[in-house]
Amino acid sequence: MRSRIARKGRPIIIATLLSRPLGFIREAVQAALFGASRLTDAFLVAYNVPEMMQTLFFSGALSNFFVPVITRYRDKKDELSTIFSLALNGAVLLAVLLAGGCYVFASGLMAVAAPGLAGDDHALAVFLFRFMLPMLVLHCLLAVMKGTLNSLDHYAMPEYAGVFFNLVMILCALALTPRYGITSLAIGVVAGSILQVLIQLPSLRRCGIRYRLTLAFSHPALREMGSLALGAFIATAVVPLNAFVARALASTLAEGSISALAYAFRVFLLPVSLVAVPVYTVLLTELSSAHNEGQLATFKKQAEAGLSLLFALALPAMAVLIALALPITRLLYERGQFTPEDAAMTSQALMAYGVGILAYGTSQVMVRLFNATKDTRTPAWIGVGSIGLHAAGCWLLMQIWSHWGIALVTSLVSYLNTLVLYVIFRRRHGPLDEALLIRTLGVHALLAAIVGGCLFVLSQPLSAASGSLLTPARLLHLAGVVVAGGGVYLALGLLFKVAEVRAFIRLLKRAAPVRSGLQ
Repeated sequence: MRSRIARKGRPIIIATLLSRPLGFIREAVQAALFGASRLTDAFLVAYNVPEMMQTLFFSGALSNFFVPVITRYRDKKDELSTIFSLALNGAVLLAVLLAGGCYVFASGLMAVAAPGLAGDDHALAVFLFRFMLPMLVLHCLLAVMKGTLNSLDHYAMPEYAGVFFNLVMILCALALTPRYGITSLAIGVVAGSILQVLIQLPSLRRCGIRYRLTLAFSHPALREMGSLALGAFIATAVVPLNAFVARALASTLAEGSISALAYAFRVFLLPVSLVAVPVYTVLLTELSSAHNEGQLATFKKQAEAGLSLLFALALPAMAVLIALALPITRLLYERGQFTPEDAAMTSQALMAYGVGILAYGTSQVMVRLFNATKDTRTPAWIGVGSIGLHAAGCWLLMQIWSHWGIALVTSLVSYLNTLVLYVIFRRRHGPLDEALLIRTLGVHALLAAIVGGCLFVLSQPLSAASGSLLTPARLLHLAGVVVAGGGVYLALGLLFKVAEVRAFIRLLKRAAPVRSGLQ
């Protein structure tokens, strides 16, 4: 069961490995063309507001209530096409209304989002914001398409959407800047969003999904989704609210605290996207299908498999991120105006966020357990309750450990959310195989601790070295450290007969004849 989840999650991992570097390249091209100027300030403000809206109202929340319902109809293609069309039409209608309101009140929204922009800068932000509003409608279409394809176990093309978006952004910036200036970035946003939607159409057609122009919103599936929507929206709003509070508190600390947290969180998102997102994305469809069929035993087995796989992936990632926080930070950021002191601040925050890789993944898995049973309200209210705890904890620990105390609280609150949600789930549905999960967690935690210690010791020359780490010798050193850590982990896994490690070795052995045959 774990191998099936891993196999289905592979396209998400591949898409992440492609999309994240392209995101860095996109920002590098943007910086090279426009620098850190008032033009880029206006663009980023204009882009971030609709981007946040589409994440909050569509791509972030929709899957949490859409997939659990639509999975029930996965074997009834005609009915599935009807529900898909109704959901698409309803979501587009809401998106158009939201975009229309944003267009009318654009000036006020930009004034709230960036009160420091005035005169021509404010007018530019308003223009760019209005220009990019089609992104709201297009991402609404994408969210419904993605949820439908995921319910049918198709994950590749929805995840590759981000790759195509970044490519179009880069091409538009390079090709159109001489003629359109900063507006070329806004053109790239709209064109990239259009392409994201268009590339989903062949996959939908192959799956037998056909669009119909219908407004029969009385369909029972839509009513069921409506009853789940509020909880999903509340739960989705918790993360940006916590981030807002964290930034506000960090603004009272030493200069650079907000930036250190932002840079560290961006690095933290890469291992999360690689090890946690594929697990809980695939798991939601698997759990929803089992629940719809009334298979409680299978439901629990899938949950146990997902958590076990997460332990095997997240704990090594935690070890790497914590042990190599300073070398990673220096390699990615230490150049130009980013000083060694900035690297030290950012690496502290990165270690604190790194503690929470497992917490983020397990908390999201627990949320999916409730969503799959069509209960979006319990995770929502637990999340709302955690906002106050998060704010109080951030204020308290930042008095002791400054900015990285804020990052640490973010991680600790995620662990607490996991525990509370599991206690509630256990009371309602009975326990999972706790002996298995504790044993799996303990074994991988021990291996990760040993490997983390080895990585930390081996990387100390890089942490203490002066000058850039972007030299062949130092890059080779860092690569050697990572390879040595991976070798130690695999050796210990074989020694302790860890199932996930032995499965990985078998996979390598099966792949070896294929590679040799291609040579």
